[in-house]
Amino acid sequence: MKGSAVRVIILATLLAGCAKSPENPPVDADTERLKSMLARVETECEIKHSVLKLGSDNQVTVLPSADEKYEAVDCLLRELKKPQFANHIKLGFVGNEMHPREEQK
Repeated sequence: MKGSAVRVIILATLLAGCAKSPENPPVDADTERLKSMLARVETECEIKHSVLKLGSDNQVTVLPSADEKYEAVDCLLRELKKPQFANHIKLGFVGNEMHPREEQK
């Protein structure tokens, strides 16, 4: 009897874990639409497809590599300033110190 009770508890725990897995949150239509728009921006700006990352809270992170073309990053930032991204973008720059400074002429 004790063994079957333990099995029931383990099974219930496993089923509860599958229902609300934090690793696989439910994807809603807004998230899918935002992913699609971000993919379009990456393609349009000719930037690598791993530069824009969508977080679980639908916040967009921009992580261009150091060798990314200036024009591509400029295009990307210009597109992300458009109204359809207003609720998903908080612009700030982190890590600029890792890029070499240009000499003043």
